[in-house]
Amino acid sequence: MKNALLLIAIYIVFVLPTSAQNTTKTHTVTLAINNILELDFDNSAQNLGFTFATATDFESGKTNLSAAGLRVRSNKPWTVSVKANTVNFSATAGGDANVPASSLSVRKNGTTANIALTTSDQSLATGNRGGFGVNTFSIDYLANPGYISPATYSLGVTFTVTAP
Repeated sequence: MKNALLLIAIYIVFVLPTSAQNTTKTHTVTLAINNILELDFDNSAQNLGFTFATATDFESGKTNLSAAGLRVRSNKPWTVSVKANTVNFSATAGGDANVPASSLSVRKNGTTANIALTTSDQSLATGNRGGFGVNTFSIDYLANPGYISPATYSLGVTFTVTAP
C-alpha cells in the first residue's frame, strides 16, 4: 500500500505537470495594400445649365453654386484636377464657333479661387486619405461668355484624381 501511495505521489508530482504544459505557435499575417484611388460624382442634384436672359446676365455672367458634388476614396493624400475637353464650346446651328472654354470657370464650393478652364489639368481640390464620407465636396460653375449669338453651347469638363 505504501508503494502504491508512493507511485501515486510520484505520478502527481512529476507526470501530471508535464502533461499539462502549454505549447504555443505563432502565425505571421501579412497585408498586401494596393493603391486605392476613386473619384465619383455624389448623389446630389446637378445644376449644370445656365440660361442667359437679361443684359445683366451677359455683362456680369452667372454662377451656379453647388452645381455638382464630387467624392474621393483613397488610401493616400490626393489631388482632383479639372480641365476642358476642347478649346471652345460647341454650338448648335447659328451659334458662335469661337466661344472659349475659359468662358467657364470652376471652383471648390466655399472658396474664392476661380479656375478658368483650359485643356490642361489644373488643381481644384486636395485631401487626405479616407472614404467618401470624409472626402466629399461641391463645385461651383461660373459662366461669363459675353454677348454671344443665340444658340445652345456645350463643353465637356473632365475631373481627374491623382495621388502624387
